[in-house]
Amino acid sequence: MATKKFAGPSPYSLKATYPEDDYLYTEYVNDVTCNHASKSQAPPVMAAIFGLGRAGSIHLSNIMGNPRVVVKYIVDDRKERFEELRKYWSLSKDVCFITSAEADKVYKDKTVNVVFIGSPTHTHHDIVVKSISNNKDVYCEKPIAENIEDTRKCYEAAKAKGRILFAAFNRRFDPAYRGLRDRVRKGDVGHVQIIKVTARDSPLPSIDYLKNSGGVFHDCLVHDFDMVCWVLGELPVRVQASASALIPEVKAIDDFDTIAFLLTFPSGAVALGDNSRFSAYGYDQRLEVFGNKGMVKVENERPCHATEALLGQGGVQLTPIYYSFPSRYRLAYRRELEHFLDIVQKGTPMEVTSWQTLAVSKIATAAERSARTGQAVDLDWTKDHIPAVYS
Repeated sequence: MATKKFAGPSPYSLKATYPEDDYLYTEYVNDVTCNHASKSQAPPVMAAIFGLGRAGSIHLSNIMGNPRVVVKYIVDDRKERFEELRKYWSLSKDVCFITSAEADKVYKDKTVNVVFIGSPTHTHHDIVVKSISNNKDVYCEKPIAENIEDTRKCYEAAKAKGRILFAAFNRRFDPAYRGLRDRVRKGDVGHVQIIKVTARDSPLPSIDYLKNSGGVFHDCLVHDFDMVCWVLGELPVRVQASASALIPEVKAIDDFDTIAFLLTFPSGAVALGDNSRFSAYGYDQRLEVFGNKGMVKVENERPCHATEALLGQGGVQLTPIYYSFPSRYRLAYRRELEHFLDIVQKGTPMEVTSWQTLAVSKIATAAERSARTGQAVDLDWTKDHIPAVYS
């Protein structure tokens, strides 16, 4: 009886609520209530997708499950896979498989209004330019081009034609990272003093992939730099990096597999990061923000978070972390696609802007120079046309 006085009113008399963090329940509520505002009423876009490698296969999977997109062309140079892909995805004869040598069919087809690019880095610039010149909106895996100048020209071409050019920085759309950023921007940790980012790849990419990746700074660390700047809403004024090639095959192609960096920001915040091409225990992705009021962090996710086993004297054993990026960032890729379609169909403001993409590329270039020279690199943003509010 001692606690009965704390019972309060019947729960049936209270308004039912649930935490906003439960984004999956929000999706359920939208579905069960037929919330039309949560769905696009626009006709589906007609799409072509270039490249069905690591990223392209992820995008095709998400596109095939999305009623807002109709695939008309799949462009890939492995012709021997065409029938296998058609059968696996139950694609009708309306879906046309072509090689890159036949890509003009896509550019000249006026019914195609969206192009997805997941092909090798060195092909991006040409596909972007030709797609935009033929009045198509573009969703492109980073980088947009192999250098900053060509990237800038791609954005200028898109602006001149009034087309959308979207750079796919998928981590921004991960619910955990977005939740962290929201907390930082609400002031939960106060003035940010230190931000730490860890990104260790799994599995080890093939040497053939690495040869055409553009190097680890532009292939991997651009995500780390983008995360830090996106969370803080500012750009660094100094970059320092140290890098090693501990794997002989990586050293042979003059790239790095082990990197540490330090970024210094105008606000006084310092960003520390470590990056590796090979993590033997899984895809290690962590982010921590420390401020004068506290700390918020995102730890590694696991396929079955709720499962743990106490086995004898060995202690507690947890489910291993996710093996690689397609599983760890599965939701991020889906949400990124929805954002792109909202831009195309609803006119939603684009979150990954041209100046942000160019800025991240500039940071990556400076970091690589620092690693190769052993010298810190100061960054001047006065001529980069960066808005007062970066993000």
